[in-house]
Amino acid sequence: MKKYLGTAANIAIYFIIFYFSMYVFELMMKVKLYSTIIVANPSINLISIFCLSMLLYWLVHKWNLIFLNTERKTLAKVLKLVKVTPKTAGFSFLIGLAGALASIGLLQIASLNKMFPDLEENVHMMMNSGNFVLIIVALGILFPALEEVIFRGLMFNTLKKVMPISVAVIIQMVAYCLVQPSVAFMLISVVTGTVYCLIYIIVRSLWAPIIVQTTAMSLFFIGYKLEIGSGISNDPLAFTVTIAGLVIMIGLTILLMRKKRRSQLTTTY
Repeated sequence: MKKYLGTAANIAIYFIIFYFSMYVFELMMKVKLYSTIIVANPSINLISIFCLSMLLYWLVHKWNLIFLNTERKTLAKVLKLVKVTPKTAGFSFLIGLAGALASIGLLQIASLNKMFPDLEENVHMMMNSGNFVLIIVALGILFPALEEVIFRGLMFNTLKKVMPISVAVIIQMVAYCLVQPSVAFMLISVVTGTVYCLIYIIVRSLWAPIIVQTTAMSLFFIGYKLEIGSGISNDPLAFTVTIAGLVIMIGLTILLMRKKRRSQLTTTY
């Protein structure tokens, strides 16, 4: 029972840190100079949240090392920020590219947009939040990386110590879905949250899912900006593009797993 309570406490701390960071910068909006900067470029607020969250995760890890006498590992080793091979990085990029394709197709499904109008509204709001380069840095790179740190590097690693890996994968996926900004994003995250975690298990490095998600999000926002999806003229075609992206994403993940098995790199996780 003690180990389960400790696990629940650790996971609670991970979320408290993230939401505390958001609260701090919400209070900062009362400072005129800061609010003036953020109104012009809201993405800076997200970059600030990323920096403060990562700093707090590092400080909590240091606290545990010093006062709780936990296992002597750096935060990078706990997260498994292990260097990946160029081939694995390339595979991760291709999986992310497929994810971007699926997202672009999904946004063009008219019937889905009628059912979940908040889907395109959220994307439109994000895309009109200041300088486009800062949008890519914040929403395409830093926030996806922060999600990987929280849900795969911290939460999944904590869960798998006290339960079967399959159960830990499902729980982190459910938690990942629950923090999404809309129901439509939650539905998408059922697939992505599972695939990102599987890639993490297969490669045994957090860099792999970080590459996948940052590629998917960055290319999605770039594609939206360039109106790449505007050429998709009807729902059947949009569905086809979306399903194709998801199938390629899952297929490449399975292929990556087989390659890792053949090269005998997938020992007991």
